[in-house]
Amino acid sequence: MAASPSPLFPGVTLSMISWKAPATVAHTLASYEQAGILDLFGARLIHFNEISPADRDIGTRYGFDISGSSENLGIFGAVDAVASRVVTPFVLSLENDCPLVTDRAGFVAMMTSALADMAARDIPVFSMRSRYQPGDQFARRERYDRKFRTVWPIGAPPSERRPMTGLLQRSYEDTRRSALRGCAIYAEQDPTARHPGIISKTANGNWLTSAPYLAWSNNSVLVRTEFLREVVLDRVRHFPAKTTINGHQDIEAALKEGEWWRRQRFLIGQCEPGPFTHKRLDR
Repeated sequence: MAASPSPLFPGVTLSMISWKAPATVAHTLASYEQAGILDLFGARLIHFNEISPADRDIGTRYGFDISGSSENLGIFGAVDAVASRVVTPFVLSLENDCPLVTDRAGFVAMMTSALADMAARDIPVFSMRSRYQPGDQFARRERYDRKFRTVWPIGAPPSERRPMTGLLQRSYEDTRRSALRGCAIYAEQDPTARHPGIISKTANGNWLTSAPYLAWSNNSVLVRTEFLREVVLDRVRHFPAKTTINGHQDIEAALKEGEWWRRQRFLIGQCEPGPFTHKRLDR
C-alpha cells in the first residue's frame, strides 16, 4: 500500500472511490497535494469503477494503491472493494469530489481532535465535511430549515437574519421530534442551545449527536474500519434497499430502509469546522 515512511496518522487509511470523473478526481487530489496532506496516512487506496488508463495515471501520479473494476459497481460496490483492502483501524472515506478547504496545519489539527474524540467517547464515525463550506448538493441545511426555522444561516450578515413568524413559532414544538434535529449542526450558530440533549460539544470543540437524529452520509467520513465493514457494509449486503441508483445499491438509501439507522444509538461526530467541501467538475 502507498504510504509515507513515517506518517503522522499511521492508523488511518486515506480511501477514495471514483467513476468516470477524471477532471473532478484530479482537482480533488491536487488540493490534497497542494496542502501537503498525502503523506500523513498509513496507506492511500483508491478504487475506480469502470477504470480507464487516465484513471490509472491519476492514481499513480498521487501515490495511491489502485484497484479498479471493468464495470460500474455503484457506490456500495466501490466502497466495499476498497474497504476490503484496509488494514488500519480507521478509514478516511472520501468520494472523488471532496476537495480540501484548509491547509496542512488546519487539517492536522482537525484530524487530531476528531481521532481524540473518537477514542475518548468510542465514536464510530465522524463527519469531516465543512460546516461553513459544505459545497454542492448539500441538502441537510435546507431540510432542517424547512422543518425547524433557523435563527440565521451560519455566517449570514444581520440583514439576512430572519425572525421567527407566529406560524413557525406555533409549529416548532410539533417538529421537535423530527429526525432532522442533528442537521442543526449545519444550520444553527449554536445547535446545542436549540437542541439540548440531542447535540453536544466535545472536549475538543467538535460536535456530537447520534443516529436517531442524523443520517449516515457517504461524503467525507472518518470511520472505524470494523464499523464500516461489519456494521455499515454488512447491513447493506444483507438488507439492500428496494430502490437503487443505476441498478446498484446506495449505502445511504439502504441504511434508511425500514428506519433501521434511526433505530440505532450510534454516536456521530462532526468536525469543527471540517476540512472538506463538495465540488464536481465532470457531469
